[in-house]
Amino acid sequence: MKLTKRRITVGLISTAVVVSMTSVTTWALAADNEKVTASSSPSAVRLVVGYKLGADRSAASQTLSAAGARVTTAGEATAALSAINASRVSVPSARSEATISALRNDPNVAYVQQDVQVKAFDTTPNDPSFRLQNEMYTVKAPLAWDETTGGGSPVTVAVIDTGVAAVEDLAGVTVPGYDFVNGDANPADDEGHGTAVAALIAARGNNGEGMAGVCWTCKILPVKVLDSDGSGWDSDVAQGIIYAVQKGARILNLSLGSPQSTKVLSDAVAYANMNGALVVAAAGNAGNTVKQYPAAYGDVLTVAATNRCPAFASDPDCTSGTTTRSAFSSYNKAGDKWVDVAAPGTVLSMDRFGNYSTGIQGTSFSSPIVAGAAALIKSLNPSYSGWSLANAIYNGASKRKLANGGVNYGLVDIPASLHVPTDVKAPTATGITPPKGSYKRGTFSVTPVNLKDDRSGIRAVTLWVNNKFVGSSRVAPFGVSYNFGTLKGSTKIELRMFDRAGNSKVIAHNITIDNVKPTVRITSAPKSGKKLSGKVTIKYTGADAIGLNRFELLINGKVAQKHTNTAAFVFATSAVPKKFTVQVRVYDKAGNSALSSKYSYTR
Repeated sequence: MKLTKRRITVGLISTAVVVSMTSVTTWALAADNEKVTASSSPSAVRLVVGYKLGADRSAASQTLSAAGARVTTAGEATAALSAINASRVSVPSARSEATISALRNDPNVAYVQQDVQVKAFDTTPNDPSFRLQNEMYTVKAPLAWDETTGGGSPVTVAVIDTGVAAVEDLAGVTVPGYDFVNGDANPADDEGHGTAVAALIAARGNNGEGMAGVCWTCKILPVKVLDSDGSGWDSDVAQGIIYAVQKGARILNLSLGSPQSTKVLSDAVAYANMNGALVVAAAGNAGNTVKQYPAAYGDVLTVAATNRCPAFASDPDCTSGTTTRSAFSSYNKAGDKWVDVAAPGTVLSMDRFGNYSTGIQGTSFSSPIVAGAAALIKSLNPSYSGWSLANAIYNGASKRKLANGGVNYGLVDIPASLHVPTDVKAPTATGITPPKGSYKRGTFSVTPVNLKDDRSGIRAVTLWVNNKFVGSSRVAPFGVSYNFGTLKGSTKIELRMFDRAGNSKVIAHNITIDNVKPTVRITSAPKSGKKLSGKVTIKYTGADAIGLNRFELLINGKVAQKHTNTAAFVFATSAVPKKFTVQVRVYDKAGNSALSSKYSYTR
């Protein structure tokens, strides 16, 4: 698998949602729009800037322009990052700390992080015993092929890697993709890693040539995010994920990673999950329990590598014995759950020139076997979400435990995964708050009441106001906050509640938004400045277009009395200080308030 290294160079963000956010403002200094690669000059720092939903970006743009920043995204790249409300820029290193500080103090900026470099996870063994391998039998692919080799309606799998060379068994297999390294529509493979990965997924089988991938009729969407050295940036990987989802891919293979997590990459994975896609990632080749990303993010199907079957010579179909995890593979430590299943880590594959070889080793090549398996399941179950595909693979692998553990389930068993049923029951909720007919103002949260899902679990809740998407939440209690300050009158609020299998429940009703203050004035009172005794009567009147809630008598700024339906306050001077002030405050039904003029007295 390819490892994504996170390195600071000259000088992206993320939010998880189901639909595209507002567009990202792009700007640059004149004649300073060149691309920044993974090997860029150390005189600048790459930053990812995340913005709040609907934020005013003018102050951030001024900060970045003043720092001499330049845009490092264009075209497809800019469009991709806008989906998670992010942009990527390059800032001179001498000004980077001040720029980061200024951006973090901008209330419209959600986060600022230095971009992280990633690299492919792969190794090439020199042990001649690796020359013989039988990865397809190990995962029982031939038994699965008896039922499906991918179907007549091809499933598209995105290979987010070094690009793909459409040669030999991959000829005619790819669909148009994109190169985020060079910023063009030619995702050619100049390293070879991506081609090897793609061949394991979808090399054409039963054609009398070369090799067979797991899914013979699948299509490959090539997305180049790693350069000729197998290195790239988290922001490019994030763009690649979003691009692949927007192009319709619902299975994404990422044989790359880094031990460092970034918000932009996390948000991109969440974006894929929210859109029903399955992200399959290699666990890494560290041979230890250090988490790698994106593999360690929630809802990523993470794949470790296994050795060949213990009785391989006498039982090449791997029907007996217990498979072990490869020594080079990353794995779970006690209590961790980030590595899910395992698949063969020593394979036969094809290079970018169309040559075939055995002995290629790494979790980079375990992951595409599982991505191909997911595609076979998808071919039989087109409606399955990413969670449903992962659940099927987990179930199939659960009875093939590894002798040395380190994964949540076990060795992938493709035929046992083809017909695992999914969750078809929608989430339940008894309502949403604020309740129907409420009067509200300003910023508040719309929250589901008693939201539950007994099987796959809640994925997210999205808020729609007057049929427009305005925000989402992926964390219990799943309330979504929104500023209703520009709205007035009857307003439709709608929560769409999704579980991980893609089932949904929708609850909607109307409330009244009132952001206009009421009016209030004192109509009768002793003249301000007088000395008072006995009982004092303060008469008042108020008005509001929506309706009034209550009046309050304030003495020295503190509430002394409250009325809802009378037109006067009466108080005894013996109950107030020797010097005091009087005001009347009114609240409307939405909570807006106003104060009358202030009267001052003595007693």
